[in-house]
Amino acid sequence: MKKILFLSLAGIGSFLGASAQGTFTLEGRYTGGELPWIYLRYPGADGKYVNDSTPVRNGRFSFKGKLDGPAYASLNGQLKSRNMDDPNIEWFFLEPGKTTITVTENAFKKMKVDGGTVQSDYNKVQAQKAPIKKEWEPFFKSLDSINKIDNFKAQEFKSGLKPYYAAMEKIDMAYIDKHPGTYLTAFLLRGYTHGMATDKLQAHYDKLPASIRKSMGKVIGDELERRKIGVPGTEAFAFATTDINGQPFNLADYKGKYVLLDFWASWCLPCRKGNPHLLKLYAEYKDKGLEIVGVSDDDNKPEAWRKAVNDDKIGVWKHVLRGMDREKMMAGAFNPKDISKRYGISTLPTKVLVDPQGKIIGRFEGGDRDDAKMDAQLAEVFSGK
Repeated sequence: MKKILFLSLAGIGSFLGASAQGTFTLEGRYTGGELPWIYLRYPGADGKYVNDSTPVRNGRFSFKGKLDGPAYASLNGQLKSRNMDDPNIEWFFLEPGKTTITVTENAFKKMKVDGGTVQSDYNKVQAQKAPIKKEWEPFFKSLDSINKIDNFKAQEFKSGLKPYYAAMEKIDMAYIDKHPGTYLTAFLLRGYTHGMATDKLQAHYDKLPASIRKSMGKVIGDELERRKIGVPGTEAFAFATTDINGQPFNLADYKGKYVLLDFWASWCLPCRKGNPHLLKLYAEYKDKGLEIVGVSDDDNKPEAWRKAVNDDKIGVWKHVLRGMDREKMMAGAFNPKDISKRYGISTLPTKVLVDPQGKIIGRFEGGDRDDAKMDAQLAEVFSGK
């Protein structure tokens, strides 16, 4: 938050429709301290992930396996943490044919990969981004320091990253527009699924062949399906749970009133910044039939949730937790109690307006970006009341 072997970008069209299984070999050279084993993880020819390992002898290692096309794989040595930023793990594109890797202990992020067309094209895209990353390196070092001290200050500091991300997006979109329907295009698009307009995202997705839609493009397809949930014109999911005071809560009890569902979290700076505005709206429209229900993403930090409600003085309306189950989420299992999933929430804050009949009539995403739109709809709804 973007498989099939690409021999050349010119003749991709007919080749993409195939699903031919191919053999890959990975030859590697390792430099560093003693490392008995090195590990490779990749989606295999049957779609299931393969966790493979091989011994490192005299600084050399090798793997062999089957693929249905390009695959996004990870290579790791002795990990120091379970964090994706661990210096001894990195991701790359593995394809049928031969791939060579040169890697150094504690510098897997800088490993040199020579493989098929996907990796080659990715290397070229990254090379275009290198000067931008170099220019912004001091900014990120400062951000790392701030983030260790204060999460909110770090989020505020991140607002200065907009020009950086805009420059990166320009490079990615140039590749995407020039190479529609490729595996790398699907990979790059994954980074823009939440922010891209639906019609534009759908247009890019429609150009992906079936094989890529089932693999790298699946996240894009899932995002397009998510955007059909919890949108104006659909029935609001009438969830039942327990509120912040331990009392039963059922959204169905609010039939006959307008309800603004506020999806937020104690750690979300835009959410917290928006609470004074919500208090103003509540004071203005409560007596006219508006209720607000906060749905918090703090299932794992209930005390932080309670403190935020108290500190921001928003206990004047109802508050519930979303009902997230991390184990089910990691396993990809459906959780019927996850309120956010039932409303297709992918960004915080998001506000959903439900009418007295239980139909969704408004959806507002992204901090104060949609405040004017929300204010205008509420003013229209309650005009004359």
